[in-house]
Formats: sequence, C-alpha cells, structure tokens
Amino acid sequence: MQKKLRTALAAASVAALTGGLLVVTAAPSTAASAKFADDFNGDGYRDLAVSAPGTVVGGHDQAGAVVITYGSAGGLQSGRTQVVSQSSSGVPGASEEGDRFGAATAAGDFNNDGYADLAVGAPGEDTTAGSGTGENVGAVTVLWGSRTGLSGGTALETPPVAHPAGYGQVLASGDFDGDGLHDDVAVGLSGDNSVFLYRGGTTKSSTLGGRTGFPATSLTEVISLAAGDVDADGVDDLVVGGHNSDSRELYKQSLYLGRASSRPEYAGDAGHGQTAAVGDVDGDGYADIVTGHPWDQRSSMAGTTLGGNVSLTYGSAGGRDTSRPTVTITQNTEGIPGASETNDNFGHAVALDDINGDGRADLVVGAPYESIGAAESTGSVTVIPGSASGLATTSAHAYDQGTTGVPGAAEGGDHFGEAVALTDTNGDGKADLAVGASGENNMDGAVWSLKGRASGLTTTGAVSFGAGTAGLPTSQWPEFGVLITG
Repeated sequence: MQKKLRTALAAASVAALTGGLLVVTAAPSTAASAKFADDFNGDGYRDLAVSAPGTVVGGHDQAGAVVITYGSAGGLQSGRTQVVSQSSSGVPGASEEGDRFGAATAAGDFNNDGYADLAVGAPGEDTTAGSGTGENVGAVTVLWGSRTGLSGGTALETPPVAHPAGYGQVLASGDFDGDGLHDDVAVGLSGDNSVFLYRGGTTKSSTLGGRTGFPATSLTEVISLAAGDVDADGVDDLVVGGHNSDSRELYKQSLYLGRASSRPEYAGDAGHGQTAAVGDVDGDGYADIVTGHPWDQRSSMAGTTLGGNVSLTYGSAGGRDTSRPTVTITQNTEGIPGASETNDNFGHAVALDDINGDGRADLVVGAPYESIGAAESTGSVTVIPGSASGLATTSAHAYDQGTTGVPGAAEGGDHFGEAVALTDTNGDGKADLAVGASGENNMDGAVWSLKGRASGLTTTGAVSFGAGTAGLPTSQWPEFGVLITG
C-alpha cells in the first residue's frame, strides 16, 4: 500500500477549534522523509506496533505499554521486539494506574528525519490540562524513530478545551495539509466531537509544526479515525466514526475531505459502523472506504445485520462516488465462509492493503466472537481480495487457529481477530497479515503473522508469540494484541 493509504479508537467549543489555536508553518526540511510511515529504525522493513494497554508497569495496573515488532527479510521475529512504556528512558510522564498507554497508536514520520515515529494515546492519563480535577484527561506522546528504533518522546500539548477527557482515545496519521513533507497526527477524545490536527514539522516540539482542529458536526462523539486520499488530490482525507445520539445512526462513519489551505470539509457519510479502513480496492487511483458494523441486528440501530457486516463506499474525484451504490457484505453473502450468527462481531476490526501485489487493496475482517466447533468466542478473520469490480467475495478465505499452518489451537475466549493489520514486514512488496487476540492463553494475549504472496495469504511459515515472549508481565490481563498499527 502506498504511504498515504493508512489506517489500524463533548464540550469543546467551536471557538476553541476555530480561534485561538495558532498554526505555525515549519521551515522547509532538508532531510528526506521516511520511505515507509511505519519503519521505525529506517532499515527498509516495515514494523508493527502492538498495544498492551492493560499491562502492569512498576506495579501499576493498566499503566500500559506498546510492543514494537521489527520487520526483517524473514518477516516478524519474536526475538526482535522492543517494549516501550512511560517508564522507558526519555518517555515523558510516569507509568500510573489506569493510564492505558497504548490504547491508540498512529505511525508516521512527523519530523521528516527519515525515521518513522509513533504517536501513542494514554486516555487515562491524569494531567492538569483544562479545568476540573485533572483525572483521566488523557495524553498523547510521540515516540521518535531512530537508527536503533524508537527512542525518547515528546508529549503533545493538550488543546485548550474546557473539560478535556480521554484525550488520545483515537488517533490517525496522514498528510492532512498536503505539503508532501511531513506526516501529521489527528487526535480525538472521549465524549466529544472534536478532532485536533497536529502538523508535522522539523523539530520535536509539543505542537509539532502547529495545531488546529475542527468539530465533526455530523457526530456527537468521535470513536474512530482512519485516513487516506479518497479524492486523489494529494491531501489525505479523514473518515471520522462516532455516535449521533440524536438519531438512529448511533454508529456511523463520516468523510471529511482534506484541504491544504483550510480545515477538512464534511463530504457526507460513508456507511454505518464503529470501525473503518481506507484503501484503493478496485485500483482506479481513488481510495475507497470500508466500514465495519459488528453489532447484531437491532431495530433501533441503523445499518445492523445479524452477526455484523462490512460496507464498501467507493472513492472518486468528488469524494464519495455517489454513482456507485454502497456494497454491504455479511457472512451470508455468497462466497463468504461461515454464516451470520448472533454475536459473531464480523466487522469488529478491518484492514486494507495489497496482499498479492496486484495493485489493489485486499480486505481483512475480524470476527473475534466467532465460534469454531464447540469453542465459543474463539474468533476468525476473513480475507476478501480486491478486484477491478470491487471486493471479490467469491474468492474469500477464512482463517482461525484451527486452520492448517496457523499456530495454536482454537479455544474458547481467545478472540482471534480482535485486531488486524496489513503491512509488508519482509520487503517483498506484498502485505503481510498481523492478527491480535487479547484473550489467548488465559487473557495474556498473542499476535500472529501470516505472509502475503502472489497467490494470496499463506499459512506457510506463519509465526505467533504471546505477551510473555514479548517481554510483558502476565500477572494481570495485559490485553496484548488488542490493537495493532502498521
């Protein structure tokens, strides 16, 4: 997938969003930006950031950590990992109970030094930003890439909203100002429809190259962010997911088109759901939007179906391609393995990238509550190839821990498919699949990697490793694998 097409979780006043937020233009950089938005050590191989927000650090429950798994010619290797927490050298703050460092992550070269960096949300962080008690205000820290990997960090300045809460609950990265030089960071917070944008710069400042923001007026609360260039104008767009408590559209995804000289513009809704991914499914040069709606059919909630669904909205020069109908896919769709059943949660996680190297993004859908045989909530993932005519459902394949070649065994409560990510970790030009299951091994959590190839995904050479192997304590539920960014 191209660098621009990337993915991977309310009381701010409009005045605070549109006035009083100084945007500072950074001086041009002479350094080359990172080739990949997720190559943290600059070795040419893309890396993964695996979240473990429930991890105990220094005796503090749910302090949180992020595990970096570095790519190589052989793909991911369990022996090449790095654990980063707020107790790590050079990382701002301190590991405290309930911080949940790693609850959200977004990768990109934010200072244009040739190494990818990682923005990490800690929505439970206690700070003195804004007014009130300071509890659970939240924080976002940028961990800086280097030749030796992520090293040190900078805490982003919390916007001057009256009552910030859960800041850093959701993150996304992209070139939102179209400068072609730096990646930028989009940040959301709990119970609010505000989205704040930090422009990439050339220094490691608390506002990067400047900060601005906008209210997602189509929503009352933001719960997800995804980015990609839907209209192919060279500026990344944002798909903002959230609640609209004033209508039946409790979970919906709205498109905001990026503008180089102004804040993003609302361009309509792109389906219902609580998750989203952006990628060019049909290879026409415009990024498409896939939304996941895992909830079971409810008369009071628009867009729901039995067992969950995903919907595809095509991109065009004008944003959403309104000349082509939205396509909704369930496990009852022809060619999709399995069947739509209560509580499957099909669509809980979605990812788009090119697995077979044909120039089109393929879709991976997680269904972490899928039952395998008699084992309940074991989980599965479904891969649906992209094609010139859209998603090729008749060529779909499903994978679980009972699939030949996939390490482990299908056990109740594993939640395989709780997180999915696609990125080329071995440098062969084809995206590899990472799958997270935070319930594996009595809720220690684990991650799997399956390689992409010209014929599609393969289980040959698949690897997996758990929280303990990654260097995390397993005395409590670390939630290792609940989120993966690559």
